[in-house]
Amino acid sequence: MKATASMGPQGFRTTIRTGQTRTHILVADEPAGKGDDAGPTPIEMLAGALASCVTLTLRSYANVKQIPIDGVDVEVEIIRRKPTELRDGERTMLVRKHVTIHGREISDEQRERMLLVAEKCPVQRALLEGVELQAATAPIA
Repeated sequence: MKATASMGPQGFRTTIRTGQTRTHILVADEPAGKGDDAGPTPIEMLAGALASCVTLTLRSYANVKQIPIDGVDVEVEIIRRKPTELRDGERTMLVRKHVTIHGREISDEQRERMLLVAEKCPVQRALLEGVELQAATAPIA
């Protein structure tokens, strides 16, 4: 899995290309006043990555276990806190996630199990466990 991001000589608008067999193009930007608001900010994309990862994880689990879900809604909010707002042990980024699983034929036990499975989505695991980041810079072009 790979993504590339490119930005021109002015502004904050960034074109992101992803995809394994086809190229998918997204746009990131900063809000009006700083940028042109042509797309979500990188932090909003992170929130979207987590939300979509949870929905995809739950759909896969429901399909394998043949649980008749009508859909999944995931709301993710990322709050950046100032160092002066932090108490002992708190981090500058707070992520709030709310998962709603739709389906009348789902038992309480199935719903509870699905919420546990939601905690195992790859994006959430990367956020909680951390990642090994290898950074390299290219010569000036």
